[in-house]
Amino acid sequence: MKEKILVTGGNGFLGSHLVKELKQQGYNVRILARRKGSEDVPDGTEVIWGDIRDKAIVEKAAKDVDRVIHTVSNFRHGGSDKDEAHAINVEGTRNVICACRNNSVKQLVHCSTIGVHGSVKEIPAIEETDYNPGDLYQQTKLEAELEVREFSRESDVHVTVIRPISLIGPGDKRMLKLFSMIKKNKFIKIGPCDAYFQPAYIEDVVDGFILCLGNEKAYGEVFIIGGDEYVRLEDLFTIIADQLGVKAPSIRIPLQPVLLMASVCEAVCVPFGLEPPLHRRRVSFFQNNRAFSVDKVKKQLGYKPKVSLKESIKRTIDWYEAEGWL
Repeated sequence: MKEKILVTGGNGFLGSHLVKELKQQGYNVRILARRKGSEDVPDGTEVIWGDIRDKAIVEKAAKDVDRVIHTVSNFRHGGSDKDEAHAINVEGTRNVICACRNNSVKQLVHCSTIGVHGSVKEIPAIEETDYNPGDLYQQTKLEAELEVREFSRESDVHVTVIRPISLIGPGDKRMLKLFSMIKKNKFIKIGPCDAYFQPAYIEDVVDGFILCLGNEKAYGEVFIIGGDEYVRLEDLFTIIADQLGVKAPSIRIPLQPVLLMASVCEAVCVPFGLEPPLHRRRVSFFQNNRAFSVDKVKKQLGYKPKVSLKESIKRTIDWYEAEGWL
């Protein structure tokens, strides 16, 4: 019988795809999840409903499991959720670390983010590229990753850290607004749009996670995982438009006035705990370079991304259309 795997956030976008593939490969799977996500989980999957901030629940979830894949993180806002971001991303990860130690878990696979590198100057960036978190989400994810790596150095639990590239694919709605606005010819480009973007198709990322399970070559390591193609935003918008069968966006406005408006919105809203209607994190999409090498995981674990950039966009569009959203 295969090992038992705990997936925290097992009903989220990444977590649900991981659970499905783990089940198909014969693993016994347990989920720790909040009910705010989808409650549709595969048959035969053990579910513990609870919050990652609840230490007792996390301890219960980690009991009698062999390995833990920790995917929980807070939804990324514009700065109005400072306490929640720290509680979920940092304190929640501490709870997972303690539970792994107390329950003699064999391996912790921790889901970090390429965001710990912020907007990269090194093209393509690698695992050793300097940290440069640019917002609250990235800062708290970095703090959590550093605690996990410290745990790896002083514990018998094997630890692997994965930094997924920007996820895309069926089940994810973060790109929906972009696709919808391009289809309706309402998308406005902000600034020169010469920053790089690199999507990671969900199935490829799941393959990378599973390659790490029980793999001695992954112990104590950090891997960037995703596709191996990156393009400038200007080209990305054209590819999306081509896949949608519409004209590429042509309207453009300067970057600096939009950044100024975003800063004003944050200054007014955040002190009152309100989510800004426009914030710098949203505008940063047009500024931040996201271009990464996946050579390390290819060479060390034999990872092979299978879905091209254009195909990942096509499959995502097909799913949006099937759901009636485009």
